[in-house]
Amino acid sequence: MVRVVDANRALLLVALSLCVASGAAAAERYQVHLSALPFNDATLPMMRGTGSATATLEGDTLSISGTFAGLTGPATKAHLSLSAAPGIPGVPLVDLTLTGDVAGKVTGQTKLNPSQLAALRSHKLYIQIDSEKVPSGHLWGWLLDEHDAVGQDVPQKGPWFLPSFAVKNK
Repeated sequence: MVRVVDANRALLLVALSLCVASGAAAAERYQVHLSALPFNDATLPMMRGTGSATATLEGDTLSISGTFAGLTGPATKAHLSLSAAPGIPGVPLVDLTLTGDVAGKVTGQTKLNPSQLAALRSHKLYIQIDSEKVPSGHLWGWLLDEHDAVGQDVPQKGPWFLPSFAVKNK
C-alpha cells in the first residue's frame, strides 16, 4: 500500500512539473528600427526622423513599446501592419497608441490569431507611423527577432544583417 501511494505522489509531482514548465515558456522578444524612407528626390527633404521599439510576445499577446524623434511634421497615427512578404508594405492590422508631436512614444497591445503569429515569426509585421507631412507612412520598421546591434563602421563576424532571419531561413 505504501508503494502505491508513493508511486501516485511521484506521478502527481511529475504532472505538476510539466504543467508549470509548459506555462513558463519564455517570452519571444522582437526589436524594431524605425526609419524614414524617401520615395523619391521630391520627398527627401520631408522624410526625416528615426525611432526604435521592442515587442514582446507572451502566449498570443503582443506588447509594443517604442519612441521616435526628428519628424518634420506632427505624428498623426500609428499602426501595426501586415505585409505580403518581408520588406513589402501591406495593410494595417491594429491601431497603436501614439503620444507626442515630432517626437514621442508608440505603444500597444493586441492578441494575435494563428495566421498573425505565423506572420510575426516570418517577419511580415511592421510598425508604421504617419505624420501630417507624410500621411502614407513617415517612419517604418519591421519586427525582427531580438539581435545584437553594433555601431556604424564596427566589423562583425558571420551574418551581420538580420542574423536571426538568416539562421531561420537557411
